[in-house]
Amino acid sequence: MTFINTDGMAFIGPGSEWFWTAFSGIVLAVTFLAIYRQLALARGANAFAQLGGLVDAWNGERLIRKRLDALHALRDGAAAADIPDSPASAIANFWEKVGALVRAGHIDASLIAEGFVGANDWWGILAPWMLKVRAEDANPNLWEHFEWHAGTLVRLHPTTAFDQQRFERTLEQRITANEADLRDLVAMRTVSSEARTGHPTRKP
Repeated sequence: MTFINTDGMAFIGPGSEWFWTAFSGIVLAVTFLAIYRQLALARGANAFAQLGGLVDAWNGERLIRKRLDALHALRDGAAAADIPDSPASAIANFWEKVGALVRAGHIDASLIAEGFVGANDWWGILAPWMLKVRAEDANPNLWEHFEWHAGTLVRLHPTTAFDQQRFERTLEQRITANEADLRDLVAMRTVSSEARTGHPTRKP
């Protein structure tokens, strides 16, 4: 049985145009698939790079100090709505950036949900302050990406929803952990400075 009749078909020279047209189509399809695969790999690598940058920023000295300022204020009796503006806005703006990246599709929500879920707790901690600022500024859209992101994480992992009683029980532990992280960063910076200069860093 003959499946393809090649009688009269030309592959080279006059009459072979059909073959080269088909061949070009196959080459273009293969090239497109290769380009798509490279773009997918690049997009994935870029997402991981962005996520790594966000994690580094969250674990950096500036935001650790901001977290400590907010937690110390709550420990010392401040109402949640009265957390100082500087630490509250820094933390809220950080998570607003994360939420915006996830919402725009630059980082998959599942990547965040697997190992970077602090948005849930910080939305719960800062919500009274953020709602107060929204009302004062008459702008209900402030930190909308942060709010959306926290809600998305809760839907993906319901057990990570903010629990006020748990937060109050663990407040001192959170402060202690952040203080330890800050000491480590300061010590690393000191060692790095001494290594560059060759002299011990003078302590105040």
